[in-house]
Amino acid sequence: MTTVLIVIGVIVVLALIAYLLVPRMRQRQLERQRERQRIEEQLQGHRQESAAHSSEADKLAQEAETHRRAAEEHVAKASKAEDRAAQEQRSAAFHEQRAAETDEELK
Repeated sequence: MTTVLIVIGVIVVLALIAYLLVPRMRQRQLERQRERQRIEEQLQGHRQESAAHSSEADKLAQEAETHRRAAEEHVAKASKAEDRAAQEQRSAAFHEQRAAETDEELK
């Protein structure tokens, strides 16, 4: 009889523990699921932002390359113009000198 009471007592204690723990375990599981879903939504948002920023970066890099090429062309044109200006300056100096020499001859 004592054994039966002990077994019944153990069963009652186990049932009470299960009655108290199962709802808490379910609540924790639901909380974990909600947290996981929230984190997955954040992850998806970050991936979308990353894709948008990556696309913008590609666009800006292409635009920068276009500007860089245009700048290189301008530098080349400026260099040619500077060379021509120097040549014209030398020619002007030469002709100024010749004019001075011719003026001396006239005097």
